[in-house]
Amino acid sequence: MFDLSSYNTFNLHVSAREGIEIKCTEDLLALDLPLSEPYIILGGGSDVLFTEDFDGLVLINRILGIDVQKVELSPSTVPLNELDQAELFYEVRVGGGVVLDDLIVGLLQHGICGLENLSLIPGTVGAAPIQNIGAYGVEIGDFISSLETINLRTGEKRIFTHDECQFGYRYSIFKEPEFRSFFITHVNLRLSNSFVPQQNYAGFQSKEFKDAFAMRDRVISLRNEKLPNPKYVGNAGSFFKNPYVSKETVEKLQDAYEGKVPCYLLEDGNYKLAAGWLIDKAQCRGLRHGQVGTWGKQALVIVNLGNAKPHEVVALARYVSAEVKSKFGIDLVPEVRLYGKHGELAWDQI
Repeated sequence: MFDLSSYNTFNLHVSAREGIEIKCTEDLLALDLPLSEPYIILGGGSDVLFTEDFDGLVLINRILGIDVQKVELSPSTVPLNELDQAELFYEVRVGGGVVLDDLIVGLLQHGICGLENLSLIPGTVGAAPIQNIGAYGVEIGDFISSLETINLRTGEKRIFTHDECQFGYRYSIFKEPEFRSFFITHVNLRLSNSFVPQQNYAGFQSKEFKDAFAMRDRVISLRNEKLPNPKYVGNAGSFFKNPYVSKETVEKLQDAYEGKVPCYLLEDGNYKLAAGWLIDKAQCRGLRHGQVGTWGKQALVIVNLGNAKPHEVVALARYVSAEVKSKFGIDLVPEVRLYGKHGELAWDQI
């Protein structure tokens, strides 16, 4: 058996039938492809919940390397996030096993900006596009020009363009069952040397930031104030997605809470609600059940308070979801990826 305790930030004592660390593309091509299912791909294990031991193979992405190339400004190299004030652009090719925050620090030290709002998010660069991770008004997909992959069913290499990845809120095409066999070996980013602060998040709108390091410092301060460090308290960050609701639903909530409901207008006319606020108002912040609980400073985070078992985490998550549904009539769906004995699970399968 392969111990997964150090490969999931919930720090749950779970195991897999077999585990292999992949340190280069040759390691993948040396496997007996196509792989026999079940198998899963992990980076840092910071966005996953194992509901039980996994009866299959786990491939751990440990491909390293960072290559930076300057790009001449031309219509074909307009930055993906439309930061057209930049003087110089960079194409950055990163191994999927590189720790995201290590990458951000290294880039900033060389004057390359854009990812600072994602500072201190745990996990690896290769895992980040799958969930299209985001924080404080920025998503990783905003900067991805392409992804290099190997299909574990065929052994074929394939490059996915930005558009082919179909990035959305905590979504990419790689979350679909037919694309889970693609192992992301390298991520190609387009970044610039000009700092343009992204201040859509309410906590930033009244602030001035002299440079990207100042923005990073503010992001780190906010995360440390509200979120538990998985090095010391087992957790997978935000457990639930922020739900999308209609204008009518928001208006009813605003009437009930004197206009103090945190929400964000979407392009389609619907609104995104803060799941943490809903959980808090459902009296679920700071809950404790056995060895699990919700974090006292951020209700959206479920934490391992000691030697938690997977079923305890699932039970608490279901309780929180049910309480929000009972009070507001709104369904919460996990942001974390769920894995059972035979592979990835949907929320309604556990």
